[in-house]
Amino acid sequence: MSAEPLQFGRVALRGGLLTVIAQGIKIVVQFLSVIVLARLLIPEDFGLVASVSPIVAFVALFQNLGLQQAVVQRKEISQRQLNQVFWMSAFAGLASTAVVVALSPVVASYYGDARMVGITIGAGLPLFLGSLAAMPLSLMNRHLQFGQLAINDVVTAIAGFATAAVAAYAGMGYWSLVLGPAASAAVGLLAAWRVARFRPDKPVLKIDRDIMSFGANLTGFNLVNFFSRNLDNILIGKFSGAIELGYYDRAYKLLLFPLQNINQPLTRLMIPLLSRIQDDKKRFRDIYMQTNWVLAAVTVPAIAALTLTAEQVVGILFGDRWLPVAPIFAWLGIAGLIQPISSTTGWIFICQDRTKTMFRWGIYSSITTVVAFIVGLHWGAVGVAAAYAISGYILRVPVLAVLVQRVGPVTAMDVLLVQGLFIVSALLAWLAYWLLPLSLIARSDFLAVILAVLLNYGFAFALMLLLPQSRSALSAIWSKVASNIR
Repeated sequence: MSAEPLQFGRVALRGGLLTVIAQGIKIVVQFLSVIVLARLLIPEDFGLVASVSPIVAFVALFQNLGLQQAVVQRKEISQRQLNQVFWMSAFAGLASTAVVVALSPVVASYYGDARMVGITIGAGLPLFLGSLAAMPLSLMNRHLQFGQLAINDVVTAIAGFATAAVAAYAGMGYWSLVLGPAASAAVGLLAAWRVARFRPDKPVLKIDRDIMSFGANLTGFNLVNFFSRNLDNILIGKFSGAIELGYYDRAYKLLLFPLQNINQPLTRLMIPLLSRIQDDKKRFRDIYMQTNWVLAAVTVPAIAALTLTAEQVVGILFGDRWLPVAPIFAWLGIAGLIQPISSTTGWIFICQDRTKTMFRWGIYSSITTVVAFIVGLHWGAVGVAAAYAISGYILRVPVLAVLVQRVGPVTAMDVLLVQGLFIVSALLAWLAYWLLPLSLIARSDFLAVILAVLLNYGFAFALMLLLPQSRSALSAIWSKVASNIR
């Protein structure tokens, strides 16, 4: 074995470990933030800032025009191109902040609250600061400096929480929720440039066509994806009412939060690694598939177990008055069985400069998702969740598999095999669960959830050991871990 693949494996494992540690600290900080700020502020403070969040989140899609990923993905990139990307990103961030500022009177008029002007302006400031930090962060990611990225993540999270908590304790009310993100962005900007080797030249507002095309297609995908991911809330709130929307929101957050905290940091780890080997198709496919087998083995059985015991999980976490959340969560859980793997197909498109195909897929996916929402709306929030799940299996997964096949080197069968194994294991675990004595399941909600978890992970790993492809992937991962430990 050559030294280079071994070094690649060491970088991946070390980067993965550092990313997991940083993400764990961020989750703890977020959890503390929820508790501390809830004790220091009143519900109105959260409501005022939350009213602006969707607007800022939408404008943020244009914050750097997808150019940050372009810097990471390119096999070679010159100082001239880096300078172009920096100034274009800075201009896009400044324009995004200006748009938010310009909208502030409109937002205040819509809500009938003059306070919204200042809140909206303050919420727009991190967009510009984030665009200025985009280049050093991209270069750190490109150069596989995962340790420095992990430190930056932790420092910015702590800075934001500390600022918000101090401001809230000082009696600044809703302004503490505005100052927290602004402080986080400012500290992140300083921390990123502290280690950056790049220094910009004179301003340039033109950019190479291939880089701009890459970023534009990626931004287009994010735009249509944002639209489809938020329309369900709008439709349910409009036609089914705030109570139904509240149930749907809790179910969605309960499922989405853990997945986001796994997929997002993993994406930042895998894109620069896979971009480095984009021309070595066999190695690209092997590493992608090994990562997906492990990702599926960790996440999908857990989703299946929570779906199976949705009523018990909701009762434990939220209390009996939130039990209407359970059927919504169950349907979203069924949809979630295929999402961990489907979401990683973006790595294939981005790392091989196929964002145009990714954008087209995003349009199709968004259209089918929106149609499903509209069809399911007749049955309220449960109907929306059910239609989303069913349409995913029938309309989106098969088409995505075909697109992956066309782009390569990962095949449609590769993707479907991973998803299929864990769907089968979930069905077997669910059948075994319902064959258990009722007295055992009904004894305790905690016991029911534990049994569901054990059954789902047991069947999943049993099938993985039986299937040659998954067994080979597990063996390869274990070999890499063992070689790096020695």
